[in-house]
Amino acid sequence: MGHLNSKLLWHKYAEIYFQQAGYILEIGPEGYPTYFEKELRKTSGHQTYRLLDIASDFISGAEINPNFTLAADPLKYPFDDDTFDIVFSDQVLAHVTYFWDWYRELARITKPGGYLITINSYSYPRCPSPIDAWRIHSDGMIALNQYNHLETVLSVTESLELEKYHIPDKTGFYFPGASFTKPFGGNSNKNLKINLAKTTWNRIIGKIPGIRAMLLNPVHAAFDTITVARKI
Repeated sequence: MGHLNSKLLWHKYAEIYFQQAGYILEIGPEGYPTYFEKELRKTSGHQTYRLLDIASDFISGAEINPNFTLAADPLKYPFDDDTFDIVFSDQVLAHVTYFWDWYRELARITKPGGYLITINSYSYPRCPSPIDAWRIHSDGMIALNQYNHLETVLSVTESLELEKYHIPDKTGFYFPGASFTKPFGGNSNKNLKINLAKTTWNRIIGKIPGIRAMLLNPVHAAFDTITVARKI
């Protein structure tokens, strides 16, 4: 299940691949339609979009979709080899016990020349669904692709939340030694209000030479890793 940074990263890096694909599988969906399927319908309507999950307790409405599948085995899915143009997951990897075996299964059902696209938390509060076990940087995803003989098209760990709300532009507190993001967070409505209060403080303190780097108050922002891998 996604959060704001996931959606921003999807639009920036992954949406173009979805627009060009014909047969898509989203794993760990939320809602009906999911956010990503709904966004895709705005620009293109020719895709066949399927959904799959493994834990009925965390589906959040997607199970009413006629294209939804509930897999009996968390590491073995009821699809043939080389089936989908895109296999996609958002905020799923962190909750898979043996993610290396899971990732191999995703590669199995992806067509040669197709794409395996993942968005996974890098810094975010603990969120067990039912477990929360892994945080992986882009370097780790590149290594995972190499292990599975996949080509890494891109893999970045990044936050777009501050840019979304123009927070850096308002504060001007890029100073040596100053940190403007916490190692966990997430831009909920509550955190956005906190951020705006903090930016006011930082804007004032940022004008005081010498102590500004010590007194700037880090704002909330989530970092995620988005990876686009191509099956050779």
